[in-house]
Amino acid sequence: KKDFLQSIDISCYSLIAIANEFKDLLDVKASVVTISISTTKMAAEPYGFMAPVKAALDSTICFLAKSFSSFSQVRFNSVNAGPLKTSASAGIPGSVNYYLYTEKLTLRKKILTAQEVANTAVFLLSDRSSGINAQGIIVDCGMSVNYFDKDIIKKATRF
Repeated sequence: KKDFLQSIDISCYSLIAIANEFKDLLDVKASVVTISISTTKMAAEPYGFMAPVKAALDSTICFLAKSFSSFSQVRFNSVNAGPLKTSASAGIPGSVNYYLYTEKLTLRKKILTAQEVANTAVFLLSDRSSGINAQGIIVDCGMSVNYFDKDIIKKATRF
């Protein structure tokens, strides 16, 4: 319970606290972006209880966008990234196999890069995304539409 609540505090409440603390310093048309996960509707076993924590973060984005709309045009969005090879993810047991599998699920058969996630965040921070608010932009190289890849099915059902 303690770890779960700490994760909620770090992933969700901290964004609320920072946004409220700095709201007077933000430009009226500012953009706030956070990083979430590509889906919270799937139980990624190695990810543990972070999926419900990230679901709470997705809800937090909507809450902040609505709250700030009463006095500003500040936008709140998230980049909902597919699995990334990071130093933090290296601590997840079985992460190597997880990423090898994920790479096969992407439409291009190549894992998502941190640079691609950063590029999306830069776009969301720019004026070019001025019509996007309270959204999670999925960046997963098409992984979320490729669960029935014929090559993966063939390997999984080979006896």
